[in-house]
Amino acid sequence: MTDIIQKTRRKSPAVMLWSLAALAAIALHVTCILFVPVADTFLNAWHLSAVMALGFSAPLVFANKQRNRVQNALDLALACAGFVTGIYFILNEAAVFERHYLTVTDQVIALAAVLLVLELTRRAVGWLIPGIAVIAIAYVLWLGPLFDGMFWFGGLSAYRMAFRVFWQDGALLGPTVTISATIIFMFVLLSSLMRFAGATDFIISGTMRLMRRIPGGSAHVAVLSSAAMGTVSGSAIANVTGTGTITIPLMKKAGLSRELAGGVEAAASTGSQLAPPIMGAGIFIMSDWIGVPYTELVLISIIPALLFFFSISFNIHLELKKAGLLKPVLEEDLPKPVGKAQGLAFLGPILLLIFLLTIGYSPVYSAAWTCGAVILCSFFTPNPLGPSRWLDIARDTMQTLLPTATVLICAGLIVVCLETSGLVVAMAQSLNALGHGQPLLILVLLAVISLFLGMGLPVTASYIVVASFGAAALTSLGIPPVAAHMAIFWLSQDSVLTPPVCLAAYAAAGISGGNPAKTGFKAMLLGKGLYLMPVMFVFHGLLFDQGVGMAIQATLVGTVAIAVFAIGVVGIAFAPLRLLERLTMGLSAILLLWPALTLQLVGAVIATLFLVLNYARLRASKRTEQTV
Repeated sequence: MTDIIQKTRRKSPAVMLWSLAALAAIALHVTCILFVPVADTFLNAWHLSAVMALGFSAPLVFANKQRNRVQNALDLALACAGFVTGIYFILNEAAVFERHYLTVTDQVIALAAVLLVLELTRRAVGWLIPGIAVIAIAYVLWLGPLFDGMFWFGGLSAYRMAFRVFWQDGALLGPTVTISATIIFMFVLLSSLMRFAGATDFIISGTMRLMRRIPGGSAHVAVLSSAAMGTVSGSAIANVTGTGTITIPLMKKAGLSRELAGGVEAAASTGSQLAPPIMGAGIFIMSDWIGVPYTELVLISIIPALLFFFSISFNIHLELKKAGLLKPVLEEDLPKPVGKAQGLAFLGPILLLIFLLTIGYSPVYSAAWTCGAVILCSFFTPNPLGPSRWLDIARDTMQTLLPTATVLICAGLIVVCLETSGLVVAMAQSLNALGHGQPLLILVLLAVISLFLGMGLPVTASYIVVASFGAAALTSLGIPPVAAHMAIFWLSQDSVLTPPVCLAAYAAAGISGGNPAKTGFKAMLLGKGLYLMPVMFVFHGLLFDQGVGMAIQATLVGTVAIAVFAIGVVGIAFAPLRLLERLTMGLSAILLLWPALTLQLVGAVIATLFLVLNYARLRASKRTEQTV
């Protein structure tokens, strides 16, 4: 949230006051979720009030640039107005449904809530998602009757729209806000507690010692540490800033260029949004939309995540081999060992989280118990999470939560407009017509749409917008819903590492000192598994939706295809590849990914033949050198 929040450790009275408000918001969230059962609308209204009050007041506290009194007064007024909207709903919900109509004040509050959400979202992520929301609202209110054919919609009155977007159980207080106020809130709190308990230090120290004897170990440390951090962070950018400050200088010292070091960290950190169990906010939205338990989505995501990290590691190995940089980590670069007790504060809670999810506890309660375990275990480490640190934890939690919560609230507006107008069906039919009813072509179109939307939308918003119509287009062709949604979920991650807007790459470039665009290009090449996995989901049954046998076959095919594709792109196997060999290896990878066993066998034979010839050329070259 670049314009709204600038994280800082200043302890001015304003920061203390904002932190106290954040702590109060967290306390009420936890109370409503765990101890005092309340209706979803009550919790959602409180969540809306807290997000808008803290979001609009953040510049008053954290902005580094000088601000005049008018700006401060405006932000304070917006914060108060935002807080009032949710509280007004809580106080007047029963009266509205008793009298069965909205007063003028009720309608004004609904309008104010919509405008405030749009403005806060604009501050958080720019103009694109509020612009889409404005267009969707305008379509429902006025533009629908202007269209012909499948895009015609009769329109709603402003009165009915006010009821639907605010007073009805939808839009600003609907399912996406419930997910933000419960599951996402609790997992963000868990992530903050983990970091404050020293999980990052433990992960970096452990992975460096584990990989110290492996050639190119400094780069593999970035992959393994990002995978481990991803189990609790669910954020690529947070992962870059958390692990990259250590791994990027280490890679540069080992001889990697600034761009390659940054690209490795950005690509690996992207996996934090794909690594179970947290996987970012989108996975919770997916679970709610398709009715598949979150635990099941986590389980079927393990193999794809492993394949993604294998793809990055294998690509890095080839890049380092090509550059002659396959060196182990120097002993002098190894950090001091972290005590077992500090490891307990990380491993113990994670194992507890996995156990609770496995035996059937809900994600919210599993995360809540895990938060308690982190706090308890922290007292056996050098970083106890006592009351003196609660304000810092609360501030970090809400600063991390606000961008995602704001986007989800605004996304609720878009979703309810698309569903109300039937635009979802029309867009899905149009996509099918454009793709001529071919799943592969539609998948390519969705990848392009996701990339362009990713230039202005965060990952979660991109997934929500694309899945709202793209998933329907795929499922209408017989693709299982879980495969369709998971493919779009993975494609929506491309904005993190694909130029021109590659936020994780930009963050990594800021640490490495490299060129952001070149860093993004390196990250895209290293993270190409991001584009291969959706093909495996839709056509190969990697998500177990076509049986265990197909999933095992898909895992083997995916592993070989990733390796072959990486060899062709990087241009080295046992020895450097010529251009024709690289093109042939690329063709072999495509054949391996084609959903026909005969073509897959042809691809495997071609790849094997060229690898044998490549190895023979290496042996011949060595014999020639020995002869000379």
